[in-house]
Amino acid sequence: MSRLPAWLEKYRSLPRCVVLFAAGQFLINLIQTAQFLLLNLFLKDRGLDDPSIAALTSQRFVATFFLAIPAGLWLRGRPLRWPLILGAALFPLMALAALETVRLGSMTAASYCFLAMGFAGLILNVANLPMAMRLAPPHQASEALSLLFATWAAASICGGLVASVLQGIGHFDVGGLHLVFDEYSTLLLLTLCGFGAPFLFARLHEQVPVLQAPRHWLHVHREDLPVLFRTLLPTLCIATGAGLSIQFLNLFFSSVFQLSAANYSAFGSASNVLVLIAGLIVPEVRRRFGWRGAIIGVQLLAVVLLAMMGFTELWKQAAWALPVAVACFIVRQPLMSMAGPSISELTMTYVGERNRELMSACNGAVWSGAWWLAARVFQILRAHDLPYWQVFLTTSVLYLIGTLLYVHLIRAVDRREAQAEPLAAPGTSDPS
Repeated sequence: MSRLPAWLEKYRSLPRCVVLFAAGQFLINLIQTAQFLLLNLFLKDRGLDDPSIAALTSQRFVATFFLAIPAGLWLRGRPLRWPLILGAALFPLMALAALETVRLGSMTAASYCFLAMGFAGLILNVANLPMAMRLAPPHQASEALSLLFATWAAASICGGLVASVLQGIGHFDVGGLHLVFDEYSTLLLLTLCGFGAPFLFARLHEQVPVLQAPRHWLHVHREDLPVLFRTLLPTLCIATGAGLSIQFLNLFFSSVFQLSAANYSAFGSASNVLVLIAGLIVPEVRRRFGWRGAIIGVQLLAVVLLAMMGFTELWKQAAWALPVAVACFIVRQPLMSMAGPSISELTMTYVGERNRELMSACNGAVWSGAWWLAARVFQILRAHDLPYWQVFLTTSVLYLIGTLLYVHLIRAVDRREAQAEPLAAPGTSDPS
């Protein structure tokens, strides 16, 4: 029997609790990827225009923006199992309520449901990376984070396939029962799957760090402030750029190329197959090419492809425009997502153990705040009929700035690791 490659064999030795955690995250990601693929199209089908869609969906980010940092400060050094269970139960419940209120036409109630869903997502996001670092041994941190990021791709593949198959069927008659498979039914089905996540999180047994939480939970060490600022600055640029265009890619393909939801979901699934493969090889890429190759190199390629995808709007009548846009869409996402685990490991290493929960919270606040602001900006730009290619070009510039800002963090971590190696070498010995 042929053995697995060495880089893939490392995943088999991960602790069982890491696998359970990833499985729970996969179920939560089924809801998020379904919303990413179909929510805007469902809202558009209910009669909302682009600015109204942006205004409603941006409510998800308000709670995270205002409450993420207090949540991160509160959770420092504390058990994370129960907050994860609470967030995993609340998130699908509020996602289901949001669907039903929109379907019934109660947009005020829907706005509150999106707000509550953002709060549940906040709890999950703050506890996510620190919990993974607690569950995995230090030498397996890269594999644990890569597996965690790979759950997004796996959920996107499953969600995309389910969406394509169901909407390809369209409707189904069983006896006197008439079933319609549209965006709403697909979102409903995948949201119900998410209710299994809290049961998986309940089986986790975490190792709470010996590091004690500060006496005053609001206290932040003065010397940690510049460290957090330098770490969050590139995230701010990239998150703002992503908020301007990435969350509205389905509207881009629907408005510019009249691409159906079923076809968009199928292309999304193809892209996420590459995301899954790329995510799993991240630890090996980082070992071979270092932080620069795993972060700077892949993100620069992704920036070029995003700009190319946007420019296809200028030649949308040409026969080659849609194939080029789809090709850029399929390849860009794996490259950008490939940097995610390496960036998480880099930032968690740079800020140190006592700031991981706070860093995760600040990161969530930055992403949510930037996406909320970007969604409002997108709302204004589209209300004034600004073409998509100009929005995508703005995103590319912001991506480029954010990518280059990681160079400083990489140099600092490399310097720290180089200084630690001579100290560790005399005390190490090979037991074999």
